[in-house]
Amino acid sequence: MGLFDGFKAEAAGRRAYTNHVQGNRLYDAGKTEEAKAKHDQAVALYEQAIKAGCNKPAYLMAYGVLLLRYGRFDESKELMLKAEHAPGINKSEKHQLRINFAICQWKLGNLDSAISQMKIAMNEAPNGVIYGSLGYMLIEKARQTGDFTEAVEFNEKALDYDDEDAVVLDNLGQLNLAMGQKDKALEYFTKAHELKPRQVDTLYYLAVLAAEKGDKKQAVSYLDEALGGNYSALCTTTRQQALDLKAKLSA
Repeated sequence: MGLFDGFKAEAAGRRAYTNHVQGNRLYDAGKTEEAKAKHDQAVALYEQAIKAGCNKPAYLMAYGVLLLRYGRFDESKELMLKAEHAPGINKSEKHQLRINFAICQWKLGNLDSAISQMKIAMNEAPNGVIYGSLGYMLIEKARQTGDFTEAVEFNEKALDYDDEDAVVLDNLGQLNLAMGQKDKALEYFTKAHELKPRQVDTLYYLAVLAAEKGDKKQAVSYLDEALGGNYSALCTTTRQQALDLKAKLSA
């Protein structure tokens, strides 16, 4: 690859990353359609950058994460493996890459591997993303095995780490719901909703609990909010689940 080609690849990667970040901000602002358009542009530009020979770790990793949101897990895994061997990758980027790869493994159905990788990342340097992601993975594992001991212990630590993290609070809601403690689950979901009103997973479970109490109107309201929000392949619930529940309540 010549010098000019290198500049071209770098420029495409930079434009892709800019669109990616702008899309994230638009999602945070509740502008779902505009955000999706920015992310679509980012995908196209990232693809141009890769084809032009871009191998900057930050751009490869960012594109990998965006592909996770689109449900393109195998492609995301390939990019992450490429990023791992990219020249110039630093210690901080390797740590973030391990977290991203663990999430990718989870989405590919390799839950045990995902948990193992996330625990290594936790030992390297704990952060909010790890607490939220590993917390949910352990809940999913507990649902499979019926043993909630580790999930309870870890998610309580996550709450101690940050009791205003909406993902952690949603995890605790799901954990308590899975254990049949609905009143406690509702407390956590309510707190999560107060902190992050557009979090679609929380809205779905608030709808479930409202429906169980016979408040169909409130349940449908929560579902309408969720359906107007940002669903991605990284959510723990799906748009189809919300549609199905709404159809059931409207029947």
